[in-house]
Amino acid sequence: MRFDFFTLGGSQLWADLFFYQKWRIQKYFESKKCRLLDPWDIKRHEGSFESCLNAFYKYIEIYELPRQKGHMVIMLHGLFDSKNIFKPLWRELIKQRFVAAALNYPSTQIGLNAHVNQMETFLDNLVDISEVSFVTKGIGALILRELLSRTKSNWRQRIKINRIVEIAPPNQGSKLFAYLSKMKICNMIFGPMLKEASPKKVAYLPNIEQDIELAIIDCKNPWLNVIQALPSDINRKLFNDNEAYTEHKSALIKVKNWNFNPLKNKEILSLSVNFLKSGQLKK
Repeated sequence: MRFDFFTLGGSQLWADLFFYQKWRIQKYFESKKCRLLDPWDIKRHEGSFESCLNAFYKYIEIYELPRQKGHMVIMLHGLFDSKNIFKPLWRELIKQRFVAAALNYPSTQIGLNAHVNQMETFLDNLVDISEVSFVTKGIGALILRELLSRTKSNWRQRIKINRIVEIAPPNQGSKLFAYLSKMKICNMIFGPMLKEASPKKVAYLPNIEQDIELAIIDCKNPWLNVIQALPSDINRKLFNDNEAYTEHKSALIKVKNWNFNPLKNKEILSLSVNFLKSGQLKK
């Protein structure tokens, strides 16, 4: 007898390798074990990637899933986040007739190259999509920079890159993450991306190509707004006011934010959707 179980969607332990109409195939970060989740995060199959894909094809026939096509917006969350932070944006994008995919990746478990390898596999397996845009939060921007530098990847030959929105990106690296990475307990909790997001490491990351339209929404987490009330000498060691800056000819706007999830900030939400639609940041 087979039972289908609700899951938590794979917040920190599972990596999305395939997405179609909210169905997803995920791989456990420490093994080759995969599972097929339906749109409600119920596990429908587990095994190898190929067996999960074959199981998905059967569900296509059972549920008569419509084909996804056109322009997909791919959303990459920040450190210790999950795909669920993008729910407000996902709803707006669906209203605007985009195909929207908020991805899970084990942000606290593996390093930058492993994350980028996952994204390459995801995009190589993307079907019925001819164009993609990206929305990133936090370290998602760093993963995307490395991903887009791999210009000879298979998916780049068949999928056009449209626009990118970066929300609170550590484009200059994070002094705070560099400081925390010196503490064993922080490395155990947040994983190798603490060091990967330090200013020294980020300095070696390639910049996004100039011909790709890029918008940067510079906003702070409420905790940082509180912490920055510390004496100025401590602030200089832990924070950089220009952390989001990049040499790309991008549109940049600063937004005051007191939401722990910036996607719940109506201004940030509106700016993101406007840029994806028109290529312009509008208040």
